[in-house]
Amino acid sequence: MTDIIRVNPKVPDPKDIEKAASYLLAGDVVAYPTETIYGLGVDVFNKKAVKKLYDIKARDYGLPVSILVANASMLKEVVTEIPERAHVLMRRFWPGSLTILFEVNEAFPKTLVTNTGKVGVRISSHPIASALVSKVGRPITTTSANKTGFPPSLHVRHIQKFFENKLACIVDGGECEPSRGSTVVDVTEETMRIIRDGAVPADEVIRCFQRA
Repeated sequence: MTDIIRVNPKVPDPKDIEKAASYLLAGDVVAYPTETIYGLGVDVFNKKAVKKLYDIKARDYGLPVSILVANASMLKEVVTEIPERAHVLMRRFWPGSLTILFEVNEAFPKTLVTNTGKVGVRISSHPIASALVSKVGRPITTTSANKTGFPPSLHVRHIQKFFENKLACIVDGGECEPSRGSTVVDVTEETMRIIRDGAVPADEVIRCFQRA
């Protein structure tokens, strides 16, 4: 049976967050709300958990998965560098719905990265997601809580429909507002590329980048 933990989305109870984090640290897959949609989280450094995530989503192993970090210090532990142009976007849009691609270091699991050695990262502005990754103490995945090819989940009942009892835990933070998901950008080169236009308008990101 899936353990459903109902959490106040504005002021999460630390005990609830600790319980959800214990599932992640044990190698389980946990669904949790973000500022855009519900996501599926695992400890990125647990290979068995990552495989379980891909299998549950029916996601091709060659496709990367974005991650959440709690702060810049955690980010520095997994990337080769943080370019100044990335710092500009981080100061403007983090915490929030902007995912930035970074080149990862050798310690980072290759399963989650693109064929160019990059991974999408953001700091969440959602109190539950933010508290969860902070409690775990290491990055967690933030791929959409749905089967590959299906619409994203905005409510616990959507997650249950997709996965039935295949998830160890669902953190119920109420219904998410309809969203396009996070905007994804790549600033590892001198110029910026918009990989996916989402919740943060692309033109707003471009203006910020051009002022850098």
